[in-house]
Formats: sequence, C-alpha cells, structure tokens
Amino acid sequence: MTGHTMAPPTETKGQRTARRIMDVAESLFAQQGYDKTTLRQIAAAAELQEPGLYNHFESKRALYEAILHRGLDPMLNALSRHLAQAEDLRDYTDLPAVMTDLLLDHPQMAALFQQAMQGEPESVGNQMMQQWLHNLFDYGIKSMSTSGAAEDTDAKSLAINVIAMFNLTTGYFLSQRAFNMLAEGSLEHPDNVARQKRLLRRVIRAMLIR
Repeated sequence: MTGHTMAPPTETKGQRTARRIMDVAESLFAQQGYDKTTLRQIAAAAELQEPGLYNHFESKRALYEAILHRGLDPMLNALSRHLAQAEDLRDYTDLPAVMTDLLLDHPQMAALFQQAMQGEPESVGNQMMQQWLHNLFDYGIKSMSTSGAAEDTDAKSLAINVIAMFNLTTGYFLSQRAFNMLAEGSLEHPDNVARQKRLLRRVIRAMLIR
C-alpha cells in the first residue's frame, strides 16, 4: 500500500495534478513539518515548476488545509456516525478499528497528528491540526460522557480514555522502524492490520468496560 488516494475514473488532468501535489506535500509535511517544508520542495517532488502550484493552491497554507480536509474529514464523519449510534461503552470498542481503516488511506496523517501534539504551538501547521484535534477530543469526551455506562466516570478519566484510543491507533503507523527490528514485513499488510485490530479491541474493551 502506498497510502496515496486512488484516482477516480473520471478524474481530469487538473485533478490528477492537484492530487499528485497533495500526495507529495503530505509526505514532506509529515517528514519535515509544516514550517520546514517549502513550496519549492513540493514542486520539485511533484515534478512541476513552483509557479504551477498556484494553479491549484493559492498558498502553502491552503495546500496544507486541503491535505487536512482530505485526510481528516472522512475520519471525523465516520467517527460522528459511529458515536451517534453508540448506546453504551461497548459500542466504542470498534472505534480504533474504524480509525485504523481510515488512516490506511493516508498513513502519513499519523505523523502530522504527532507533530501537532508535540511541536511548537505557534507553528501554523500545528495550530490548524491542534484545532481539529481539540474538536475531535471534545466531541469524543462529550459523546462518552452522555453514555449511560459512563455516567459515573470523571472528566479526567474520559480524557485519558480518548487520548489512549487516539495514541494506540496513530502510534501503529509510526512504528515501522521498530517493527523492522523485531520482524519482517510492512505494518500496512492486511495480515498485520488485522492483528492490530484484534489487539485494539481487546485493549479498548478492557480499558472502557469495567
């Protein structure tokens, strides 16, 4: 798996170019961070002249925002549907598996998440990502706190549960180097993803259901 978005059959030339720009920019942002990645680097990786980028994105910030929306909106929509249907904490045990499937389309997003969690707070990229994470965490905590099974759970415990689910899921996509030291193969291989999902269900079930 490459982690890049598959081209729709009716995609135009301009759409293909924009997708290629976003693919390479996503990788560069994940490797170097928002501030250290230049439009010149992105253009070179996309095999374009730098002015050609402006035919598709008006600025680096606009490009970064497009990448966030492409990777995060499907996740937020899926999580919202899942949480809206949850009746008690048992329904939350599949949430990490849902996030894992969505991250497989854009595994570089895990690195962008961690940059926002650990990077300089004044960074433009971190500020944009942190706002999304704040909304996600806030929504998750509110959803879990309204569950009948969580009525007696304090806010700090709910926050730790949400953060733990987030870190368990995204951390998997940041661990290829560690996996290589212990075994062979890709963490994105379906067999390994299935193993991760089984582990997540056991861990989350033990964590949430008392």
